[in-house]
Amino acid sequence: MNIRYRTLPALCALLLLPQPAAGQEAVRRVSLAAALEAFADNSLALRIARSEAAEIAGSARQSRAWFNPSLSARRDDLDRNGDEYWEENLLLFQPLEWPGRTAARYRAAAHTIEASTARFRGDSTRFAFEVREAWALAWFAEAAERTARQAAAVIREVAEDAEIRLEEGDISAYETRRLRLERVRAEQGVAEAELRARDARRRLAALTFPGTGIEEVGPSAGLEGLPPPVTRDDALGAMVERPDLEAAARDLDAAQAELAVARSRWMPDPTVSLGYRRQEGGFEGLSLGLDLPLPLFDRGGGTRQAADARSAAAAHRLDLRRRLAENDLLTTSDRYASSRARLEAAADGLSADAEALLASATAAYGENEMSLLELLDAANAFRGARISALSMRSTAWIAYWDLLRAMGRAPEREP
Repeated sequence: MNIRYRTLPALCALLLLPQPAAGQEAVRRVSLAAALEAFADNSLALRIARSEAAEIAGSARQSRAWFNPSLSARRDDLDRNGDEYWEENLLLFQPLEWPGRTAARYRAAAHTIEASTARFRGDSTRFAFEVREAWALAWFAEAAERTARQAAAVIREVAEDAEIRLEEGDISAYETRRLRLERVRAEQGVAEAELRARDARRRLAALTFPGTGIEEVGPSAGLEGLPPPVTRDDALGAMVERPDLEAAARDLDAAQAELAVARSRWMPDPTVSLGYRRQEGGFEGLSLGLDLPLPLFDRGGGTRQAADARSAAAAHRLDLRRRLAENDLLTTSDRYASSRARLEAAADGLSADAEALLASATAAYGENEMSLLELLDAANAFRGARISALSMRSTAWIAYWDLLRAMGRAPEREP
């Protein structure tokens, strides 16, 4: 038996140690907390959401502004058969609004601003979840790539050893061809896993460092332990904290206030004028006027109808949002409970069993107690079991963050 064949178990044991994936020299490593900080500083989506909220708030503040006064200055010079006459007028006009309408406009503006603030909080929570999800998926993709490389290295060593044993007549040509095919498939799997890892790092970079020239961002630490438990009752109890529900409720308040404004439109706004008049001959004095439009043709019926429809739509939208929020909380809560239970029950044992399986298989192969094809099956089983365990962990943490997103909360601490 050749020396290479005898040293295979030791080589396989080394391959079980964590190894960096190829081509990661230019990858920027960040913790989850650092990724969230970078997102808060650099995110274009967050800046857009903040600008949109500021735009709505500015429009709402403008809608409650007082009417501007106007100033009019006029001089008339008249002449008839040599007799001259002049008159000067200085008038100040101030449009007024009935007190109830002013108060309703103020309420509508205040509720609109509150709705835009709540909507921005909801956008921030959703964007932060996307960063956490991208960070976890990048961790999983890199860990899966390392696992694929470890399994491929074992299969490559076995395939090379098979070529030697074929020349010595120890194995059949069928076994050798099978190992050649498995080696090609394993190397193809490594290439695909590398592409998936790079794609995951690029997505994380796009969320955290857009426009900075950083192409790939990867996690600096791994996901460990179990996420905190959250019961269904706790999830449903947090529904009142959801920003989208608060935004919908404030939209309804604003729509009802706008309806109150529209209902008062039957009474037109008066305009008060105060002026000073001076005439030829020494006549001068103050003038006071009132301009009150007569509601003969336009009584604001269409405006009231439109405002009433908007108020009804806002009420229905709030009811629909509550139903969707409850369904979202139930779905995310069930998904988290299921994924956390699988992680707690099987992930650590599955990963340990996979490593023990490959280690025992390589040891048995070195003692001529296992065939090449059996060792090949053990390498494939190791790869599948390890990736399943990694997937359970990332899925459970992503489900936990998604549940916090549905509850309108952020994690108190990062793993």
